[in-house]
Amino acid sequence: MDDAATGTASLTRHGRTIAETARAGCLLKTCELTAALPSRRGQYTLTASMRRQVPHTALSSSVESAWTFTSGRTSEAKPLPLFAVRYAPAGLDSFNRARPGTVTRVPVRVERNTGASQAKVTSLRLEMSADDGANWLPVPTVPTGSGWTAAVPDPRTPGFVSLRATATDTLGTTAKQTVIRAYAVG
Repeated sequence: MDDAATGTASLTRHGRTIAETARAGCLLKTCELTAALPSRRGQYTLTASMRRQVPHTALSSSVESAWTFTSGRTSEAKPLPLFAVRYAPAGLDSFNRARPGTVTRVPVRVERNTGASQAKVTSLRLEMSADDGANWLPVPTVPTGSGWTAAVPDPRTPGFVSLRATATDTLGTTAKQTVIRAYAVG
């Protein structure tokens, strides 16, 4: 966790907030989100958002992840069926910049939390923004052996590229992850 970051984590059940916590200073203390849950199965959405402004980088100024999943009481504790989307833009310089007007190849993979269901991810939708998330454009993805690959068209002028991915697995779990200023163009 970045000690310059602030944000929140919240848990909703059928659209109603049941727990929320601030996500600041997590390097100094443990940040936990706890909630008393009913025993009945239900649809939950866990959202975590972080924002930061630091003088040494303008990248990843805002990151938000939201997972929608079904859960209910079990006889023993089990990890939630959550997963994260990871990007690895290729061809960037040592300052994480692409050249204006080029295309950046972006391998994308999905990682699951340890011990969680290994349900297969059945779809991945990727979008990009060149205006810090004000407008989004779809970016086609091609399945590969370890995930997907996208060809992201970089803006013709210096700035930043933001990425937003939505992935769904065979259990119906959905992860939507947004990274504002994922990499620079310049």
